[in-house]
Amino acid sequence: MSSPSRSTNIPSDLDRADRLKRELSEFATGGALKNEYGRQQKLFFESAAAVDEAEQESLLDWFLFDWFDENGEGVVDHFLVSRPDLGGKERAILLDWKDSINSVFEIRLLGKNTLTLRELDTKDIFPVATLRALDQTLFKRGQCIGARLLPLGDRFIFSGLQCIMPDREAATEALEMRRRLEALISPEALEKTQREQRDAFCEFFGCDELAVGPAELAATLGRFQRYLFEERRDPETGATRIEEFKSQFGQTFKVPEMLPLPKELLVSGDVTILCDEFDGLVLLPDYNRFKRIFDSDSSDVQVAGWQELVWNYIKDPDIPIVAFERVAERRPARVEKVFRQLLGDKGFSLEHLYAVLLHYKEPVEGIKDLSDDQRLWDFFDGNNRAPKAARKVRPKAKAGTKVRKAPRAKLPTSAKTGTPATRRRSVTRRGGGSRKMAAKPSAVKRSSPASPTAKRKAVPAVKTRRATGRTAPAKK
Repeated sequence: MSSPSRSTNIPSDLDRADRLKRELSEFATGGALKNEYGRQQKLFFESAAAVDEAEQESLLDWFLFDWFDENGEGVVDHFLVSRPDLGGKERAILLDWKDSINSVFEIRLLGKNTLTLRELDTKDIFPVATLRALDQTLFKRGQCIGARLLPLGDRFIFSGLQCIMPDREAATEALEMRRRLEALISPEALEKTQREQRDAFCEFFGCDELAVGPAELAATLGRFQRYLFEERRDPETGATRIEEFKSQFGQTFKVPEMLPLPKELLVSGDVTILCDEFDGLVLLPDYNRFKRIFDSDSSDVQVAGWQELVWNYIKDPDIPIVAFERVAERRPARVEKVFRQLLGDKGFSLEHLYAVLLHYKEPVEGIKDLSDDQRLWDFFDGNNRAPKAARKVRPKAKAGTKVRKAPRAKLPTSAKTGTPATRRRSVTRRGGGSRKMAAKPSAVKRSSPASPTAKRKAVPAVKTRRATGRTAPAKK
């Protein structure tokens, strides 16, 4: 298919935006995020016989604006960190693009290089500028299209492909699909999914914490995965999650094989599968031995190699904070005593437990001594006039950074399909807000090992406007 000719006399902001979009795409596919983009390609197209150019472009557009890493940062965030040379105007444009709008629109007016679109859902009006002459496109007044819009000053531009709907009925169906997806990925739905997952785990195993040998781990997780998706029925609908997915979206939900387990789990003494309502499914190596360290009433710790094990749990960013919370809830005095011995600090208080964990799991630029982190914690914890965000976390989007996060707006990660998801645990300060402590799964999803990811397709009619208060510039 031939491409429409490029209009002459291009405004400078459109030309700048076009250049930034190309650079952003090149960064995503060939820069620091190249491996993550390749991983997402594999997940999207793993069972496809052939992938055409349109599907590739849709995936790239999704990745640029809807993919997020485990810290909630997207491609634009990573790109900005990698490009300190960008000027203020370029940075402002890119930051605005984090509020992209992916939805279904009606074409109200057509000009030479401008369109006026009305969103079918909100009825908001969006002026759109293009680099291409519109008389050489298939656009017609009154058509409905699925498209992503990127803000550019007081107007918008297209990103990726635009899907022309055959009629208004098809547009309405696409809009309804978008509404279902928004409901599935809402915070309330995700919280419900976490609770349901924990309930299912307790139903299946009779507890929320199960220790198994390394040789039994894969089979145990596989049995729970089958129960969660294929056997457990919703008490209200009577359907399994696979059946619910088929009913809502008209597609078969394929549960793929689980990823290989990390080698360190396969050589540990035993592995505890812990199902937490906040952190989801977590795999903890030698957790029974870890707990025995805090179960003894003796003044001396009796578990061989205890110091190395506890330090590993403290320093490993992939071990979530819930591993410590569980023992601290049962034996707070013992945890305090063990940490005093481990740190060589007779004045250690359990109130500083989070300060210690954050110091080693999420080091902060400029804070090298643990005592400094503890004083900062005291400042937040005991001083009501403390500002909410005084800690500046070291930027994590350096070149070569390993990132891993299941997409946020894709069908299989929805609440109803039941994909076990992780949620950040808040460490609450009495004096000011909360400090988010991420349960960081490793590249093999240690924190959510039974998270099957089905074949994923970018859905063209999903509105991804973020909660920043952006509204359409005009309304009719």
